Amino acid sequence: MMQNTAQPQSNTIASAAPVTSSGQQRRKRIRRIIGFTVWGIGLVIILVACYIVRGHPGPYPFEVTFTQSVQSLNLPSWLIGTLKLSASLIDPVNAAIALILLLAFMLTFGWYRQAAFFILTVSIGNAIDALLGDYVARPRPSTVYHIRVEGIYHNNSFPSGHCAHTMLFYGSLLYLSFSEPVRKWRYRWLLLPLQIFAVFNMLTIGFERVYVGEHWFFDTVAGTLDGFLWLTAGIFLYNWIPELLQNRRAKRQQSQAISA
Repeated sequence: MMQNTAQPQSNTIASAAPVTSSGQQRRKRIRRIIGFTVWGIGLVIILVACYIVRGHPGPYPFEVTFTQSVQSLNLPSWLIGTLKLSASLIDPVNAAIALILLLAFMLTFGWYRQAAFFILTVSIGNAIDALLGDYVARPRPSTVYHIRVEGIYHNNSFPSGHCAHTMLFYGSLLYLSFSEPVRKWRYRWLLLPLQIFAVFNMLTIGFERVYVGEHWFFDTVAGTLDGFLWLTAGIFLYNWIPELLQNRRAKRQQSQAISA
């Protein structure tokens, strides 16, 4: 009687395993479909925005009013200094130096996959942002619109390269700081100030760009969205490629076992 009772339980557990695995795969597919849909909508938005701004390169009245309102704020000098310092760290030369140093740091610890994700996501994302900027060719803000312009730049204004790079650079580092093997690193607690600094930059870079008169409002929104799109694409590939290789390896081993 004991043996007969145990047998159905064993069969039930064995049969439940494939059902559970199938349910997990189904939920994963649904999540991916939703993710692809949202990502695709974001891509359509940025492409349509580029087309519209290309046909109307001048600032919209709302953008001029918004910039004037932001620049009229009575901000404390320490906050202004902090915002400008944070933005200066991602100027082209400083950003290139930081990229090389961080890449060397990851390679030193043997984090090759993480290093590849970081350098490719940031580089490809910035390259696409630059191509969009060349297509739109929107001029930078000017004092003609009765705003303060603290720097004279001749490169394109839409989308904002600083906003896109901030999302790509700090977003990639922030994601890696919460993933293996970084989260298992014995000195991971040292990353907390850097994580806070990354979030601060991602949240304030758009405001700082408008405050110093280097970009219009829609420039910063487009740059942030553009950077976020390629950041999420990089994160997806970072997780999907190892999964794909693992599945192929498992199928190859299974076919070899059957043929043997």
